[in-house]
Amino acid sequence: MRQTISTGGQLPGHRLGAVRVVTHRGSAPYVLKSPDPVGGAHGAIVGVGTQPVGGALLAAQGRQIPCAPGDVFVVDAAQPWELRQLHDFRLHLYLVPRNLIGLADQDMRFLWGVHRGTADGVTRLLVPLMNTAAESAPTYPQHIARGVAGGLVDLLGAMATERKSGHSPGSRADQDERAAMARRVRQFVNENLADRDLNPERIAAHHHVSVRYLHKVFAGEGTTLSRWIQQRRLDECRRELARLDGTEPASSFAAVARRWGFVNAAHFSRSFRAAYGVTPSEWRRIRTGTDADASAR
Repeated sequence: MRQTISTGGQLPGHRLGAVRVVTHRGSAPYVLKSPDPVGGAHGAIVGVGTQPVGGALLAAQGRQIPCAPGDVFVVDAAQPWELRQLHDFRLHLYLVPRNLIGLADQDMRFLWGVHRGTADGVTRLLVPLMNTAAESAPTYPQHIARGVAGGLVDLLGAMATERKSGHSPGSRADQDERAAMARRVRQFVNENLADRDLNPERIAAHHHVSVRYLHKVFAGEGTTLSRWIQQRRLDECRRELARLDGTEPASSFAAVARRWGFVNAAHFSRSFRAAYGVTPSEWRRIRTGTDADASAR
């Protein structure tokens, strides 16, 4: 008889900050499935799983995709999905609040599905972390658990970026040229994020290209250069805020924003909320585990 387990039930598991991890073991036939979405209640959760043992078939978004040991599957909890086990298995499933990942909607689509451990560089980094954290979660002190969750979230963002880079239009030579320029620009921006005068004109002059060409490069990346600079600043602010212990005054948020190139604290707060769906103070509570119940909701 087939076992069917819904992720909407009261599953045993452990928390890593705002992230929950659950381990399933069993024998085929066995199906792990999402609950039917009810009023968007599960839309804020992303399911991320890997299987150290056993193969499975992921049915999601109208597709059926094999999932082998060493692969990572990512599903939108707002959409129906099933993971059908084919053998004896052990599965680690992470339930991640979507706003922790910090990707725009158009970039989230690069996460859905199965990421091959044999092909994706980021997946090869993510799988050992997922396996070790799932087995060791009960032993982690709170600050270590939050750090592990942060590493998991950052790798998910890198995974989307890696898959997105394989969808660039144009000829191979043109793609290679633009990709090389994009890498150089990213390195320059990352080294100068704290400079409030960093802008496309200065970056173009430094690399001896036109501003128009820079915009063309980043149009192929699915964004504008200015937006990418702002997103990188927000990413660094987000990481630094997650390290605050919850006792700092509100003025510390403004100090963090200034360190990463934001001139105006109000603009930083608005930009942060537009990017992640939460305010800087709400984000800190989520990542430090002081608002775990709200993030799960």
